Amino acid sequence: MERFIGTWKNKSGNILEIKPNDKNSLKVSFISGKTGKPVIRDYFDNNESIDMRAELDFYESSLEVELWEKGKGFQLSLLYDWIDFRNEPSGYRLAPGLTQYAENDLTEKYGHLFESLDYYKKIKEDKKGHRHIDEIDPTKINGFFTPPHNAKC
Repeated sequence: MERFIGTWKNKSGNILEIKPNDKNSLKVSFISGKTGKPVIRDYFDNNESIDMRAELDFYESSLEVELWEKGKGFQLSLLYDWIDFRNEPSGYRLAPGLTQYAENDLTEKYGHLFESLDYYKKIKEDKKGHRHIDEIDPTKINGFFTPPHNAKC
């Protein structure tokens, strides 16, 4: 769970603030890049998109954020993955997606509130002060790049 904790931002300016909740869950706040404020979820008694409950999937590789109540509506799925980019440094990102229960159509009606679904990059370190690998530019370590020990030069 630790790797998800922190503040993440995508190219559209959307921000995810992910904080610990209890030993099995996290709290996620979504701030819209369009307004700089949480979105109002009129489908959920006009609650703001603050402190939404999230749990890891079975493999602990993605975080499932409840956009409504647990077991109802739809979720923001955040896959933690290493992404190779052509025009920017590669690194770990959150790859977002929207999922829903078969009997609901909330993604079609309200999915736009959580768009754009661009990769999120961590912009702040966690509360323990850990630096994250996606924040380190390997070309600036001691003034030169040191290849991994198993790299062939």
